[in-house]
Amino acid sequence: MPAPAPNTPPTLLLPHVQMTAEDYVAINFRLWKARPATRRAQWLLGAAMALLALSVGLEVREQGSIQNWSTVVLLAVAVLYAAFRMALVRYQLRQGYARNPAAPAPIDFTLNAKEIRGSSSQGSFSTSWAHVKRAVWVQPQWLLLYPNDAACYYLNLHCLQAPATPADVEQLLHQHQIVLHRL
Repeated sequence: MPAPAPNTPPTLLLPHVQMTAEDYVAINFRLWKARPATRRAQWLLGAAMALLALSVGLEVREQGSIQNWSTVVLLAVAVLYAAFRMALVRYQLRQGYARNPAAPAPIDFTLNAKEIRGSSSQGSFSTSWAHVKRAVWVQPQWLLLYPNDAACYYLNLHCLQAPATPADVEQLLHQHQIVLHRL
């Protein structure tokens, strides 16, 4: 049997990769929080709440009590909105997971020099590395490979069969010039 060429990366196996609803919500919630639009909205909401709280604090300091209850009401609405917004996003993510019948099925991934292959009880697929647009490592264990903007493959790096390491996966991404973002 011929030995692999020195520049050919080894075949990496990730058997029985299974994502729970909790994993799905945690990963995608972190992705949502990292989006620039989400960060900007959170910053604006936080600044508005800080200004309202400062206004209430100054009024109590100067007047000895709250005279303008509308500011307190606006502050309470802002706090409730912030809490509701986070809970709503988590709820929507849980619903998205529940509506996907393939989500809980374990997948066996194989990463080689040419492609990503996956197989499960739902079927099999293969995607050329040339079709992978980007990769996101949601640390410590999940690597998301995006063949398009609407979907990704979730690879649990804890399932990586020894002697392979996450560094081997990074090297494979680097060889295919796939940008890796870390969260």
